[in-house]
Amino acid sequence: MTIPRPNETVSLINRALTEVSDKDWNYSRITLTTLPLGDWPMPYVLWCEWLDMRKKQNHREISDIKEEIRWGERHSDELGVLELISLRINKALLESTSDEYWEFNRPVVRVVKTKSLTDQGIETAFWYQVTEVEGEEFDNR
Repeated sequence: MTIPRPNETVSLINRALTEVSDKDWNYSRITLTTLPLGDWPMPYVLWCEWLDMRKKQNHREISDIKEEIRWGERHSDELGVLELISLRINKALLESTSDEYWEFNRPVVRVVKTKSLTDQGIETAFWYQVTEVEGEEFDNR
């Protein structure tokens, strides 16, 4: 698999995220969108790293990401919103898709410095959208 362009990456990830139930999103469905970096004055954005799951070290990386997710769930009050978004997306992708689904090239959403991307000549990154949906359990909290 070749690394998809940003628009393709967003489509692939958002399609996979449709498999996650509204209840599992706690009725706050997250999707990704592209963002032209020249228009963005913020210091951090989201970026997608693709891990070749045929390589053993990337299995360790996925284990580390799962641990980050578990840590983030316990310490969410210590994290920024962008970090929470990346953890929630990664959790949803790990729980709802297999390595085979991604043809053994699994996406991992990271928080990165905008400058680190622009220094590499990257002009488009990712941002998030949250859509609140109705849910019986949400209404009864």
